[in-house]
Amino acid sequence: MISSRLYYASMMLFWVCYLSLLAMVVAYAPQGGISVAGLTLFNDSGLVETALVAMNAIGLSPVSQSVVFGLLGGSSAASAGLLLFSGLFYVFGEEREQREARPLAHGAIACTAAAAALTTLVFLAGGQTGALLALELGALGGLFLTVMSLTQSGIEPDAVSSEEGNALNQVIADHAANHAAFSAQLASLSRHGARP
Repeated sequence: MISSRLYYASMMLFWVCYLSLLAMVVAYAPQGGISVAGLTLFNDSGLVETALVAMNAIGLSPVSQSVVFGLLGGSSAASAGLLLFSGLFYVFGEEREQREARPLAHGAIACTAAAAALTTLVFLAGGQTGALLALELGALGGLFLTVMSLTQSGIEPDAVSSEEGNALNQVIADHAANHAAFSAQLASLSRHGARP
């Protein structure tokens, strides 16, 4: 089961980085990038250029375009956050936390699906196809397959819980044995007392 945890941790880390970068591209590329420590990041708008063309073809105003890009970036960032917590719960948690990791991963899929649906709607309505659409659909497909593989894998039972369960079973068995012995002695005394 250690290998399944490591596999899930590596896959979730990959998707967290992917979705975080995608959110930053969608948020900063339409604005001409961002300057950090003398470096200009996400300056090339090639990934969002076709999206801008599609939105202009639809007739969206610059404010509406900013809202669409904000929704796309927010969905990707939310998905990355949910995946991060899901990975932490699954890798470092016990049985209960591992179970709680699954709804978080499914929530991440829902956020990615919403972003992919919005991107597809914009591109289809604008009569365009582009790299952003491919990235969103790739994220949705890959994340879906990764989370489904998590759903297929089993949950590790807690070592402490199984030991406590064994101890409880032993206490119940001892109690039942003592009760049976007491009942047998009582029945034997009753038979001896009933004899003339």
